[in-house]
Amino acid sequence: MSFMKKMLSSIGIGGAKVDTILNNDEFVPGEMIEGVVHIEGGKVEQKIEEIYLSIVSTYTEVKEFELGDEEKEMEMTKQVVLSKVKISEVFTIGKNEKKQFPIQIQLPYDTPLTLGKTKVWIQTGLDIDNAIDPSDRDYIRVTPNHLIDGLFKSLEDIGLRMYDVECEATKTLRNRLPFIQEFEFKTKSGPFHGRLDELEVVLFVEENQVTAILEIDRKAKGFKGLLSEMLEKDESVIRFTYTEEDIPNLQNSLYELIDQHS
Repeated sequence: MSFMKKMLSSIGIGGAKVDTILNNDEFVPGEMIEGVVHIEGGKVEQKIEEIYLSIVSTYTEVKEFELGDEEKEMEMTKQVVLSKVKISEVFTIGKNEKKQFPIQIQLPYDTPLTLGKTKVWIQTGLDIDNAIDPSDRDYIRVTPNHLIDGLFKSLEDIGLRMYDVECEATKTLRNRLPFIQEFEFKTKSGPFHGRLDELEVVLFVEENQVTAILEIDRKAKGFKGLLSEMLEKDESVIRFTYTEEDIPNLQNSLYELIDQHS
């Protein structure tokens, strides 16, 4: 192997390539993602330390700074790894050799839905000594599972329409992720039209249940201000947990809760 080939391989020219083919591109939180990772050797033999898969999401963080005598805000899009798994041990890929590795990774239950600006993708990477690691990015759509969809449909049935979704950085809630996904609803018809200006919803999804936080009266302090207090003591914020068994009566339950606090 010539010195020039080694050098070019180490900077990513003529090195191994990776391409992941997923069986599907749309999933619900908690679903298994399956597919195949294709590795193709480059112009020289290379030692692959590992193949890894990461599930990555975006969220927004607002930074405050001073510009002269004024305070400014800057919105930044950040990334966070939701889950990461190793799918191979050390192996060597020969010149122009092709290998395949089946993959299976579970989409975490707290994966945000790909609504609004939020993006979620599968990042496949090769860890190669003394070389720039090649990688492959496959975007996926994350849609509501049955529990989440049950709440959204129940809100729609009582006249509320989702109009905005954002993943925002937060430090006010105990959460393994540095952000929450906030769903904003407005009334379009029904019993709360004219009574309720806006409803904001945050969901904490687990395997068999969902904990929902609803903020009904945003005029007081704003959602972030309310969350920083003891949620149980503020009558404009409702926290409740529901399961599969609660879905048939969820519409009535939501109506009663919102009616009581609006």
